[in-house]
Amino acid sequence: MFTVVAMSAQAQTAPAQAVQQLERVEVTGSNIKRLAAETASPVTVVSRTEIKQSGANTVRQILDTITSTSTNELTDNGNSSSFAAGATGASLRGLGKGATLVLLNGRRVAYYALADGAKETFVNVDSIPADAIERIEVLKDGASAVYGSDAMAGVINIITRKDYQGVGISANYQTGTNPSLQKQATASVVGGFGNMAKDRFNVLLNAEFYKREGYTLADALSSYAPYYKQIVSPALGDPSLVSYPGNLFKGNARTKPVAGCPTSQLNAAGACTTDVNALNQIYDPAKRVNLFASGRFLVSEAVEAFAEASYSKTQTDYLALPFGLSAPGTQYKWFDGNSKKVQLVNKPLIAANNPANSLGVPAGLEYRFMDDLSMWSEPAEASQYRVQAGLKGTFGNWDWETVIGRTAAEGEKNGVGAHRVDFINAVSSGEYKIGGSNSAELLNRMFRQHGLNGSNSTNYIDAKLSGELFSLPAGAVMGAFGLEHREESVLIKSTENVLNAELIGRGSVWIEGDRKLDAAFAEVEAPLFKGLTANAAVRYDKATGFDGHMSPKLGLRYEVLPQMLMLRGTLSEGFRAPNIPETLGKVGLTGFFNRTVDPKRCETATKIRDILKKGNANDVQDSTDAFNSGCSVSVPAMISANPNVKPELSRSATIGFVFDPVKNLSIAVDYYKIERRDEISYRDPDYVLAREGDAGYKDLIARVPVSSTDQARADRANQLDPTAKVSWAAGELVTLLLQYENFGKTESSGIDLDIKGQVGNAEFGTLRLGLTSTYALTAREWDIDANTYRPNRVGLRNTPRLRSIFSVAWTKYDWTAGLRFNYTSGTKLNNDETDESSWSEAACQKRLNPGAYPCYIDSYLRTDLNVSYRGFKGLTLGLNIGNVMNNPAPVNLRDTYSIRPRTIKVSAEYRF
Repeated sequence: MFTVVAMSAQAQTAPAQAVQQLERVEVTGSNIKRLAAETASPVTVVSRTEIKQSGANTVRQILDTITSTSTNELTDNGNSSSFAAGATGASLRGLGKGATLVLLNGRRVAYYALADGAKETFVNVDSIPADAIERIEVLKDGASAVYGSDAMAGVINIITRKDYQGVGISANYQTGTNPSLQKQATASVVGGFGNMAKDRFNVLLNAEFYKREGYTLADALSSYAPYYKQIVSPALGDPSLVSYPGNLFKGNARTKPVAGCPTSQLNAAGACTTDVNALNQIYDPAKRVNLFASGRFLVSEAVEAFAEASYSKTQTDYLALPFGLSAPGTQYKWFDGNSKKVQLVNKPLIAANNPANSLGVPAGLEYRFMDDLSMWSEPAEASQYRVQAGLKGTFGNWDWETVIGRTAAEGEKNGVGAHRVDFINAVSSGEYKIGGSNSAELLNRMFRQHGLNGSNSTNYIDAKLSGELFSLPAGAVMGAFGLEHREESVLIKSTENVLNAELIGRGSVWIEGDRKLDAAFAEVEAPLFKGLTANAAVRYDKATGFDGHMSPKLGLRYEVLPQMLMLRGTLSEGFRAPNIPETLGKVGLTGFFNRTVDPKRCETATKIRDILKKGNANDVQDSTDAFNSGCSVSVPAMISANPNVKPELSRSATIGFVFDPVKNLSIAVDYYKIERRDEISYRDPDYVLAREGDAGYKDLIARVPVSSTDQARADRANQLDPTAKVSWAAGELVTLLLQYENFGKTESSGIDLDIKGQVGNAEFGTLRLGLTSTYALTAREWDIDANTYRPNRVGLRNTPRLRSIFSVAWTKYDWTAGLRFNYTSGTKLNNDETDESSWSEAACQKRLNPGAYPCYIDSYLRTDLNVSYRGFKGLTLGLNIGNVMNNPAPVNLRDTYSIRPRTIKVSAEYRF
């Protein structure tokens, strides 16, 4: 703030010619160009230097260093089951990707080709080349009045380099101190030529290549903390009973291994096992190519032509475990979106005369299909591009700009699924040779290729005009006006065999539609009196099929002490227009809610798990499955689009101050509050299940009777502990029927702190200090039945109270060294009041009896080190060490273990 504001202050007393030489710039969150960088809205700026010092390799990793962003949003790594697999999103204030607008140089970029949850459209931030970035500006309040839909929680504006001359190449390589983990590499080249002042043009070209290596559970087992196997997942790393060549079941009891199972694969109870740890990929390989080009040309002294083009190709190589048969006394179940009913298929039995069956009667089978391991690859590939061209210039005291452009994306996620007829028949008839050799033709008939394909496009044109309207005694009144037109098209569709429910357990979706969006906006900034400036903006948006919406915003900033103390605040209303997936779905989203707690079964499942853990090797293996069948359930469901939903609306407010007590020190403190209403969503599964017996909810839920496998596990637990007398109160969940509705409301509030300063001299060097913190006050959802907010979730699972980053960097001569301390406060294990009975600290202690381990997630501090050297002509060398102290992730008795090794990254950049 200080330097730019000082320029503005000097301009008031300098000669008129000097004033004309000062360049007005456009700041994120406003269409009015200005001299002062600080506006009424709080904006965080992450510079290129700070990006380099953070050690971040990708845009998502950069955003994770900003405390106002959420770190638990979708990433491409570890999300193979997502409908938007292969992409990485960004979210501000914990309000989700749909409430956060991501821009590139102030304009929208292509949405990812597939929608998260087949509902949420968003920008894949890793499709933007990190090396092309000059800075990232994060607007931390509502901005619908300026940018339209999707900006309720704020805006992330990624601004690329310009006026670059010469050629630069850079490369870096990162690895974990465990050599198998966290390997990433990036290489990029940038070239620029032309000087705007001398040659009247400039062209920039940038190409970036990124590669991440994957690893399996076998590679990482030694990195898991002991508590995880003791408490959370007793079967971690153990060979799987879903094995090759498998086990035979007589009735519900595992009886004997299939003939041919090597002695080395038999467990202590005599069952056949297979070590699948080396096949269980837990860190997914990825490759990306990101290209960016821009050009500027002075048509005349008053007119500039410009153009941009960007292209990205991303691929994430997921790997599924080979398909397995287990729990032969149960049925396969999944939802058929076409017929709108649950499909139930009995698991196959093998005939008494099957060569693999030594029981003499039809037998159940526990088996893993490991004939061809290469067939279980599930790649997610996507490409996206943006091209635009425009003109801008000046006309008297006015600046004008117009742009026409197009964005588009294509993507697909492929895999293999068991065919409901051919798979069952091949196993039951004996055509498939258990533990034997099977032809590729048979395997391809049993396991069919399937996929989810998506594409979208947007054509747009906009124009805006800004400049001085008139003068008041305190100064000039500035204004900006503009128009925008967009045409959007979306197609997301599962392959026909999935849509027709031919593949066991596969969810489907079919979304197809297009729409037009038009907008007009105006913004005025007026100095009401000395030191006090008001900014008012209003925007009218109209989308096909919906009424028009008006979004206003008002901001005030008051310089109490010029160049020292400024007060600021904003009030705004925002909206998000229902997107095409929410309104124009042809087949409802079918899939699974994973890790769901079933309140009618979890207590019994926990008791059975705890008893079976004390039994033989087979019992220990079964204990996890028994627990998961009640406390970590995959529930088949269908969620339907609704053409009658209305736009989501929001109100937001900020108030704060910027204080520069001395030169080169700036302190900014801002309070924020956002209330989003008429949220488009479906009923939360936990919320619905907690009200299963209530009118209005019971018709949404279907169950099957208690299965023979359930009964066998209960019987075995009662055999091991006759005093337990456990029994199931209900059968497993079979489906939920849900639809998108406007019914939710969310409140998010907190305080941001941003301190930056530097000291130094020629002898000592320069020391730069920075502290950014976000202290959450509320995160609440509305209870529509009780007509009040539900309890505050701040401090609960995935909602920490405090995120803070303190950085220090010292530069002297050609050396720069720095430290970054990343702190996240602790949380409880429960999400909210609906799972408090299972995951509150008291409930956790009672159920898990963890002893020395805490029933909460403790705070976490990670320290990163960076060093760079520029002593060679044109060459910069860098070293980043992440997690210098090698602090492990805190104990977490609920979630999958988070591996956080120390990482070492070396980099080199050379500029010709």
